[in-house]
Amino acid sequence: MKTVTNLALVLFSMTAGAQEDFSKLKWRNRILIFSTQSLKDEVFVSQWENFRSSTKKIEDRNILLFVLSKGRLLDKDLKVLPNYHIAPLRKKYNIPQTYEGITLIGKDGGVKLQKPLTTEPRIFFEAIDQMPMRQQEMRHNIDD
Repeated sequence: MKTVTNLALVLFSMTAGAQEDFSKLKWRNRILIFSTQSLKDEVFVSQWENFRSSTKKIEDRNILLFVLSKGRLLDKDLKVLPNYHIAPLRKKYNIPQTYEGITLIGKDGGVKLQKPLTTEPRIFFEAIDQMPMRQQEMRHNIDD
């Protein structure tokens, strides 16, 4: 019985630190989640590079880039982030397992836009720039 209890404690401690969403980033960052079946897919690779080369626009808008692929979450360097539960993350942000596209999550934690992988970065930047919080950020940047 002691072994079962110890095993349960170990399993609990392993999952206790795991996250089911991006709530720790709420109010600080906007998030773009790229969903693809393969990191080698030409469309994904092309779009990923398009976004990664837009460093200034990404930084100005406080955007963090993530990838969902094959049941794993990866960071901007395409390194696996082990402390995320993928199924609840997909459910919360309405990202089906077979979805091939980009999901924009606002600073408030809500899904703002979902588009196919072929969508140009400009569409996401323009959508963000129309958001009230971003409008306020741009006004503050002018005043500084």
